[in-house]
Amino acid sequence: MKSWLLSFSLLCAIAGCGGSNSTAKPIPEPTKQHQPGKYLFAAVYENHSWLHTQKGFVIKGNGDLYYFDVSDTTATLPAAEQASEAELTRFFEAARFEFVQTVPAEQLNQLWLQGRDLSNSTLGKEQSSCRDAGKYQYLMFQPTGNQQYRQALIYQTGDFRREQQDDKAALLKDYLVKQAVNLKIAYILDPDGNNWCSGL
Repeated sequence: MKSWLLSFSLLCAIAGCGGSNSTAKPIPEPTKQHQPGKYLFAAVYENHSWLHTQKGFVIKGNGDLYYFDVSDTTATLPAAEQASEAELTRFFEAARFEFVQTVPAEQLNQLWLQGRDLSNSTLGKEQSSCRDAGKYQYLMFQPTGNQQYRQALIYQTGDFRREQQDDKAALLKDYLVKQAVNLKIAYILDPDGNNWCSGL
């Protein structure tokens, strides 16, 4: 009898029998995290000084990296901070659109988590740095629902330079610039000098 009472007491202590503790609290639902959309990051080089040039690369939400060149089209990157998925598709996939590689999932996730809360409100002041160098933009696309994206500028260089003051942007900037150099979109002109004009 004593052993039965002891077992019952222990069970009540664990499960909560009677009193104010008898109502079991519901287990909270896991917090829903924003997920990448169709497009995630891009580097866009644009120059109209000598020839009409618009090219770069885009990384999709699944990690696939594509090189694009829309120089021979009238396609334009949406200028507003907010853009629809259809507008982005019309730009990136207007002409030459070639698969290059897939970014490893772990690395992609790290970049996404690092940048998903970045905002254009933390951009530094625009500085004039070059002439006839065009514009290099390093961007992140943050889904806002209904196939809409907020365009967060990570870094801009060329004729004018502007970059994020948020420390979380440093990893993204380094990665995107490195990819631009690898794909010959940006160039290292002078390792010991100012490379803003070349996309760095």
